[in-house]
Amino acid sequence: MADMSLAEELTCSICLELFKVPVTTPCGHNFCGSCLGETWTVKGPPYQCPQCRAEFQERPRLHKNTVLCTVVEQFQQAELARATPPDDWTPPARAANPRPAGQVSCDHCLKATAVKTCLVCMASFCEEHLRPHLDSPAFRDHSLQPPVHDLLHRKCPQHNRLRDFFCPEHSECICHVCLVEHKTCSPVPLSQASADLEAKLKHKLTVMYGQINGASRALEDVRARQQDVREAAQRKLEQLRQEYLEMKALIDASEASSTRKIKEEEKRVSSKFDTIYQILLKKKSEIQTMKEEIEVALTQGGEFEFLEKAAKLQAVSTKPVYVPKVELNHELVKGVCQGAADLKHELKRCLRQSQEKKPEEPADPGDSAEYVKAPTLKLPRPGKKVVKEEKKSKKPATAVSSNKFSASEELEKLSDLEQALSEAAAKATTTKPNSASLKAKVLENFLAKSRPELLEFS
Repeated sequence: MADMSLAEELTCSICLELFKVPVTTPCGHNFCGSCLGETWTVKGPPYQCPQCRAEFQERPRLHKNTVLCTVVEQFQQAELARATPPDDWTPPARAANPRPAGQVSCDHCLKATAVKTCLVCMASFCEEHLRPHLDSPAFRDHSLQPPVHDLLHRKCPQHNRLRDFFCPEHSECICHVCLVEHKTCSPVPLSQASADLEAKLKHKLTVMYGQINGASRALEDVRARQQDVREAAQRKLEQLRQEYLEMKALIDASEASSTRKIKEEEKRVSSKFDTIYQILLKKKSEIQTMKEEIEVALTQGGEFEFLEKAAKLQAVSTKPVYVPKVELNHELVKGVCQGAADLKHELKRCLRQSQEKKPEEPADPGDSAEYVKAPTLKLPRPGKKVVKEEKKSKKPATAVSSNKFSASEELEKLSDLEQALSEAAAKATTTKPNSASLKAKVLENFLAKSRPELLEFS
């Protein structure tokens, strides 16, 4: 992992290879000189750093980072030394004298098979036509060798001589006449050049084998890191889903609580209206009955009977119908609605803050598994004080006892209770500015009464 991190630090982010003639920008980032130059040439001003996007109005003059060059060279040497193939692997050996397919024909008769090739005549001969080279003293200094299959290819096109030397500087085969032109070079015989290049190719093959192994390890590391990132992202998504589920549950619970409060208040007021309606209905029935009795008394019977009935009917009280004022607890409803509005504004504010906040880039891809918690929402409790007072006010609101009192007496006592409360509240508002505390005090004094006293106002 240390070598992988060092390799990442020594890799150009443009070409994704090790630095070649690295240069450093004014913002402190390193790139290959050629890569950065091509990038800036294509894009033009303003010149930006490909990594941090820092802008420069004028093209900076960059210099070679010699220290980084040395580090890259040492890293490459260490990688070459570490790139060792397995013990059972050996580089393939080149054939010593590869035999080309087919036979060489005699250049004289073009029929028989050649047995020798003359490097002076630059021709191949069969046994019959080779005889002059063997018998005549004139051909004694001609060099003979086994038949050369590619004789025309081995000829020097300029001097028509066999190319027996190799020039490493120009990477070409030359003849002994070409040595004059390559006197500043270091030509070597073909056999020596072939042996040197064979050794170099075997070493390069060994290095490439190690590089292939390193690339395989890098591929596995990339896949492993990709899998780690995928798993970390999945864990984040699951945690995020749980957070949002909890927030939704809290919002649903707040909605249910607010809805329940308003429904309870509606039920309380509606029950009062039902009670008043039943009392008024009973009162109307009693008045209707009394009216009929009076009409009958006025139209029927003698004076004695009339006096008896009229005296009884006159004694019955016939006060006008009074409907007490019953309303919703507007403070409670307003508090619940205000709490919902506050919750909505708080949620919007938290969402805006989370969107405006710039995410910090992780220093290492492995740190991506850390979880950033979502902002916690504090759900307000609207109308809490009002609810407590409402609960206290519910204590005297008992069921109406229609069996003990008549409809007229119940209406009278309800009207007296409403008038007493309103007079006490009005008096409290005129004496002291804090009317809410005075109302609460009047209510406490009312609730401090005994049960028989409270039943008088049922």
